[in-house]
Amino acid sequence: MNWRLLATACLLLAAIASGWSVWRQFHPEQDVVLNTRPDYVLHDYEIVSLDKLGKESFTLRGPRLQRDPADKTMTLITPQFQVPDREQHYWDVRAQRGFVPAGGGQLELTGQVIAISPPQAPPATRIETESLTLLLGEHHAQTSDAVTITQPGLTMRGIGMRADLDRQHVSLLSQVRARYVPQH
Repeated sequence: MNWRLLATACLLLAAIASGWSVWRQFHPEQDVVLNTRPDYVLHDYEIVSLDKLGKESFTLRGPRLQRDPADKTMTLITPQFQVPDREQHYWDVRAQRGFVPAGGGQLELTGQVIAISPPQAPPATRIETESLTLLLGEHHAQTSDAVTITQPGLTMRGIGMRADLDRQHVSLLSQVRARYVPQH
């Protein structure tokens, strides 16, 4: 083998390797750290959201909210929502976790979700489930999971629920069982 051919091959390989190295330095692969870090984090926050007319749509409180820059979603730790009905009385909705998809029109709550009706609007109603989707602009809530609804003297259980928080109308969708104990 000719020594010039061997030297040319070695120089060619060295040029390719150094070119590739320079290209990688200026065009790094997606940084895994940047993809997993939120672009902002809120601690001990309170957010009041207004509708198009300037009326309060909901108030959100919690110890931690963070936003993912890649897909524009937000995750919430133990969120508490105050959702006003049409009389401006507030439903109190709490969960262990929350997730807001990109666009922010709804909220997905998971883990020991509890919704309590406004005390000014009897009968006192408590809704318990493992997941709940709040459609924020419409003041509606829905789930396909098991639900327990309690009111004074009444306990209802079922699978799936739709609720109109403005009108305080709650519907269980299937496998509904009710237990009524008269109040004395």
